[in-house]
Amino acid sequence: MSSLSLFPVELEGSPREIGYKRGRIFRDLIRSIAEARLTKITGARRRDHMEMALRIESVLNETYPELVEELRGMAEGSNLDYEDILMLNAWWDNPIGCSNVALTETSKGPALGSTLDIGRSPYLAMMLFKPEKGYSFIHVASPGLLGVARAMNEAGLCLGGSSVKATDMGMGFPRYALYRVVIQYCSTVEESIRLFERFREGYRNPANVILLDKDGNAAVVEQTNTRVAVRWAEDGGVACTNHYVEEETRRLQRPARTEEEVKRLRNSIARYKRLVNFIRRADRENPVESLKRILRSHGRGGLCQHGGFGRLHATVAFIMLPRTGEFYASQPVGFYCQSQFIRYTPFQ
Repeated sequence: MSSLSLFPVELEGSPREIGYKRGRIFRDLIRSIAEARLTKITGARRRDHMEMALRIESVLNETYPELVEELRGMAEGSNLDYEDILMLNAWWDNPIGCSNVALTETSKGPALGSTLDIGRSPYLAMMLFKPEKGYSFIHVASPGLLGVARAMNEAGLCLGGSSVKATDMGMGFPRYALYRVVIQYCSTVEESIRLFERFREGYRNPANVILLDKDGNAAVVEQTNTRVAVRWAEDGGVACTNHYVEEETRRLQRPARTEEEVKRLRNSIARYKRLVNFIRRADRENPVESLKRILRSHGRGGLCQHGGFGRLHATVAFIMLPRTGEFYASQPVGFYCQSQFIRYTPFQ
């Protein structure tokens, strides 16, 4: 298990200033990511990738140009070409893992448990953003990624997600950047869903995203590359893993083609069923301990899985309590069953 631990790096100022600061602070990490990823993209593949990156830039310029300014600042701070920074933000996931569950009410208010299962990655950072416009927010993601992966803002909106594969094609708003817009500019689940419906096309990177606010509203937005379906909380909670549940999106999920993909789908369904049962039986008087137990669970449908390369591999787990402003992250990075959950109160 990695010994790497996360701590919040504070970033404040204009979009260009925030980008420059994160570029400087995480310069070596960002340059390592670029070396690891971009050197493998050559020839016609690089031209195609650059075309995708330019489409992303165009979408952002038309909607949230401040994010392009942040990218330019990041390039300056890391001393990388702007083109390379743009290329690093034109990527998509392999839907191996990630599980999410929200409880709409407990003794500590609403609660969200979320996992980030991407293997033993050295490319994760915790950042506390204090932008000039919008809400301050804390999140964990790659330092070279404009968007967010797991986040909570000062207004009490929480976000997590799980990757899925879909058969339809769309070239719209980039997924992680959309998550960033949601967490920076929205305070409620309803506001967030309006943004998902406005920018409903994905970018070859569909997913389920879970949303929870401090008033106890919770929903899962199931995104394909062209469609959006919303599942609202029932029986006190809602959950998502790496497959669609709603009929509209399920019809567009890419079928499992290999024995390994069949195993992954079965794994996702087993985790989802376990989370649905957890919603019914969770100890709402002791929500943090209850969520720790489900996040650290093993066996069939367990969330803390120790798979090898290309399989579900526990990385970081989170617990978010939007009403009290508590943000927990498992550390050190690795299997949650062997980690401690560190409590942060970033907005106090």
